[in-house]
Amino acid sequence: MARRILPALLTFGVISLILALDPPQPRPAGARSNMPALRKTGAPLTGEGSCADCHGTKVNNTGNGSLTITTPTTYTPGQVYTITVTEQDPGQVRWGFELTALKDSDHSMGGAIASTTTLTGTGASNGITYIAQTTGTGGDGTFNGTANGPVSWSFQWTAPASGSGAVTFYAAGAAANTSGTPDNGDFTYVVTKAVTEEVPTAVLPTTWGMIKTRYR
Repeated sequence: MARRILPALLTFGVISLILALDPPQPRPAGARSNMPALRKTGAPLTGEGSCADCHGTKVNNTGNGSLTITTPTTYTPGQVYTITVTEQDPGQVRWGFELTALKDSDHSMGGAIASTTTLTGTGASNGITYIAQTTGTGGDGTFNGTANGPVSWSFQWTAPASGSGAVTFYAAGAAANTSGTPDNGDFTYVVTKAVTEEVPTAVLPTTWGMIKTRYR
């Protein structure tokens, strides 16, 4: 029995020594450079979170940075627009975002979102499309090493059909310092941007007779 216990004790001692000299490094709790988890935009949907869920700050918009969404003021149904998300934060060096667009009337998908560069990717959950930063052979959507910002991501949005009403864009962003610990200096932001449907101007019917009567 003693012959079996001694090797086991020696093995345990060696493992303990290795862990003491080279302890495992902390990893961000869910923070991902490549296409973050879906449903992290801060939108008013059941179960929707934000970047703070994985970056540890838990309180959005408490840093010195900003997150903005550039959109048209109004939209023409069915027309394609370029939407841009911009983020900046002094002292931060890695960046991420996630966005969706919802109809104000029922919080269903407001139009269609499509990625147009290798810096972004899309995913869907419960009928809602999300777009976010991604990384890969085509490029680094986190802009790793870009100090302070601003950084930006652009993509296409096809406006919904006529009668859809106002659409609101919901976006969340993360500005990280790459410390390896999400609670240590990462900041997160949420922002919304509303776009109203363009109402066509009514055209009154005219006839040649009416014109002659008016101007004779």
